[in-house]
Order: sequence, then structure tokens, then C-alpha cells
Amino acid sequence: MTVYYLLITLLLFTAAVMRGSQAKKKAYVIVACVLIYVVYGLRNTYYIGVDSRYGYVRAFNEVAQMSWEQLLRGERGEFNSAFFLVMKAVSYSGGSYQLFVSLEALFVTVCLGRMLYQYSPSPIQSICYHFGLLFFVFHLSALKQSFAMGFLMLAFDQIVKRRPIRFILLVLIAAQFHFPSLVFLPAYWITLFRPGKSFLIVLGAGLLLTYIFRNQLLNLMLDSYKGGEAEASMEGVTFLRTKSIIMIVIVASAVIFRRPSADDRVYGYLLEFMGIAILFQTFCGYSNNFERLADYYFQFAVIFIPMVFDRNQERQTLLAWRIKDATFTVAPYLFCGYGIYRWLITLSTDYHYVPFKFFFQN
Repeated sequence: MTVYYLLITLLLFTAAVMRGSQAKKKAYVIVACVLIYVVYGLRNTYYIGVDSRYGYVRAFNEVAQMSWEQLLRGERGEFNSAFFLVMKAVSYSGGSYQLFVSLEALFVTVCLGRMLYQYSPSPIQSICYHFGLLFFVFHLSALKQSFAMGFLMLAFDQIVKRRPIRFILLVLIAAQFHFPSLVFLPAYWITLFRPGKSFLIVLGAGLLLTYIFRNQLLNLMLDSYKGGEAEASMEGVTFLRTKSIIMIVIVASAVIFRRPSADDRVYGYLLEFMGIAILFQTFCGYSNNFERLADYYFQFAVIFIPMVFDRNQERQTLLAWRIKDATFTVAPYLFCGYGIYRWLITLSTDYHYVPFKFFFQN
């Protein structure tokens, strides 16, 4: 656990030192991403991670023995072709699986840092949520999904800039790394609808209908996700698990502390994404595959939550005239503290991530 404690200590220390100007914010994001990359990209892949230890290592060795023609014909798999082509490129150039993981980590970390700098009003909070919502742990194992999530971070920028063609291209590229990331394709058109007072009503109705028709929806999603499966049921499965409740609390906090307005476009987009994530997350009690679908939208919570408590937007909040400045100071750090606690507890109870070793350690 020593490396993880050291990482969060350095992140908090540099945040305290680099406060103030936009230049310092940029410098902090760079330093923070370098620190994250050191732990994430230079880890010993035999000791750290779940998928990294087994399936991906085997796939890398198999792909190394295949020809480019076989891969292009889809012999390794009909979907996720770009993922295997990148593996082949690394092995063909003489690189190892360790190098492949390091390159993947570099890509995802750069995408994360770019998004935090552009959109987060408080990068240190965003990074705390990146840990607390367990995205950091997720990226240590789920490499295909991580690649896809990186491209979707870039695609979000195209939503903000209203560039539909670039958005579609980036989502299609993401789907070549993890096919289910196509679930993000409607996001561009969803954001054409501004969330107003009816947002909670629509979300509540959607959640109710999702519960009532959960078995039919489950089978519909299974047909799309896995290409057909035997009849499945959500009966007896917990509908709102811990992460679903966390998502609902985030949306409720957003409505209480900062109501979206017409000129608050990015905040409105992200609020809609949180609602969509809740609907997908309710199915993870059946299979955690559905959590992957939810996370394609929920990953943006790391920039959304700091926006909820952004005091520069206090004039746009619903209860700002009744809430003291101290609330906006304490609340986000209580969220962050809980997030860090949740991250460390998860690491301490999962042997796939401790003891941490770098690639040069046996």
C-alpha cells in the first residue's frame, strides 16, 4: 500500500502548492498525470491488475504469432480489432506486453489530463473522484474499455464544440477497441435537449419504467451486448446497488446546489449523462458488464461533481442565497475524503492490487 499512500500524498501536496492561476492549474494537471502514469503505466503487470495478469497477456502472445492478414480478416475476433492491431504493432516492433500496457496507460492518462484541464474547475477534486469512484482501479485491469474511454473523452470535446462528424468518428474508433462503447453514440443528440425542471421527472419516470420492464430491457441489452443469450431475469436481484445510489446522490446534489441554466451548456450535458448512467447501472446486479456501459457516461462525473460545488457559478445555484460560503468549501472535500477512503479500502481488500510492484521489481 506504500506506493498508493505516497501517490495520494504527493497529489495533495502539489495541489496545495500549485493553487491560483490558470498556469498553475495546467502545471498541476501535468504533474498529477505524470504521477498517476508512473504508478499506472510502470506497474508490474504480473502482480497488479486482474485482466492484465491473465487474458490480455495470453492475447498478446497469441496476436504476436498471427499475421497482419489474419488480424485484418478478424480471425482473432470480429470486434475490438483495433485493440489487437495495436498489440500486433507493439509486438512486431519488438516490444513486450509491458510496453503495450505502458503505451495504453500513457494514452488514457493524457486524455484524462486534457479533459481535467479543459473542463474541471478543481483538478484536485477531479483526481480524488477518479480514485474514489474507482476509475483508477478499473484502468489497471480493463485495457480494452480504458482505450475506448480515452477516445470518448476526446469525443466529449466534439460535443461541446458541436462537431458531429468528428464525434461520430471518435466513437467509431472507440468501438474498434471495445464494441459496447457504441452506447455513447446517442450522446451528441441527447445533449440537444436542455435539462430543465422536467429533468428529474423524466429521470424518475425512466427509473420507474426501467424497474417495471427490467427483464425485457435486460434481454434486449443482452441481445445487443452479447449477440444473443438465453432468457434472463432480474427477479430477486438488488435493483439499486451502492454505485447506483452514489449516482442518485450526485444528481440530487446537482439539482440542490446548482440548477443548470441556458448558458451553462457543459454542466447540462453532464447532468444528462449522469441520468443515463443511473439507468444502465441498475442492471449491474445481474452482470457487471452493464457497469461498463454505465461508466462510458459516468466517467465524466470526475469533472461534473466539482462543477456542482463551483463557487464561481454560485449565482446560478438554486439555494445559493440560503447556503453559506462554508458549505461550498466543506462539502466537496467531504466528498473527496470519502472518495479517497473508498479507494484505499478497496485496494486493501483486493489482492490483485497489493503489494504494488513496478515492472523492474520481481
